[in-house]
Amino acid sequence: SDEQDEADRLKGEGNKAMARKEYEKAVRYYSKSLRLAPAGPNSHVYFSNRAAALCYLERYEEAELDAERSLALNPEYGKAHARLGLSRYFLRDYYGAVEAYESALEYD
Repeated sequence: SDEQDEADRLKGEGNKAMARKEYEKAVRYYSKSLRLAPAGPNSHVYFSNRAAALCYLERYEEAELDAERSLALNPEYGKAHARLGLSRYFLRDYYGAVEAYESALEYD
């Protein structure tokens, strides 16, 4: 659909912002993607990418939530498990971090 194509285009802009270390901008692009396609075929990637950007911004609670949302859409997405592990590590949930990293290794 047109909305899905636009959501994917915005994700691409978010990825470019990430590469330039413009993390606030990246969060905005991924958020726009999610507004257009909250549960589309690539929405787990938008949530996971936004989780990565949020980790760089040290917004770990939000990052953890986005990683969990990504996994709710696609439980086998390894990158989301890794981002969940990273956010939990910084939230000092070491047991949860280890669990997430073990799942990441299982799926990637």
